[in-house]
Amino acid sequence: MSDLHGKLLIAPPKLPDWRFQKSVIYMWKHNVAGAGGVIINKICDNPSFEMVCRDGNIHRNPSINPNIHYGGPVLTNLLGCLHSTDYKITTTNSAKNSVGYTLDKRILEDIAQNKGPKKYLITMGMANWMAGQLENEIDAIPPRSPAFSWLTLDYDPEIVFGVKQKDLWESCVKKAIEQKSKQFVDKAFSTLHKS
Repeated sequence: MSDLHGKLLIAPPKLPDWRFQKSVIYMWKHNVAGAGGVIINKICDNPSFEMVCRDGNIHRNPSINPNIHYGGPVLTNLLGCLHSTDYKITTTNSAKNSVGYTLDKRILEDIAQNKGPKKYLITMGMANWMAGQLENEIDAIPPRSPAFSWLTLDYDPEIVFGVKQKDLWESCVKKAIEQKSKQFVDKAFSTLHKS
């Protein structure tokens, strides 16, 4: 099983779990203890950043009102922030690719005052897997069907922090399939050349 830390997980087209259907997930953690990520392509209708600041007594510059994304089905009452590592505090979890993930009110306060990271994505909730669980899902260990196996993509800052197009999931599925096909073909040809 390869290390998925810092990569993107793409939900397969026929994934039966409605909580993750058509999801693109940035994996901020993957180790022997388990895995953690946040869905990056689903914007919440509610609450708005303005409401979060009002309810949390955070003083907000009126021009600052970023989207809040549905990060996943775990800890849905918790706001986190996936961000560039030009901003870092003691509670920041450092992922790969100069990306951090912070669960701390202070980052929200700094964003509200335009003092936060250059690139960021505020999330509500997250996706977590116990040790070995994600590996089983990707390797399609029975009774799981290979059709329900997660697709993977290398990190792309445009996908994570760029403008979220409505067809982002579809384009990520296409890229992941192309990447997998290329790996398969490259492996087949390298085996032929060794024969």
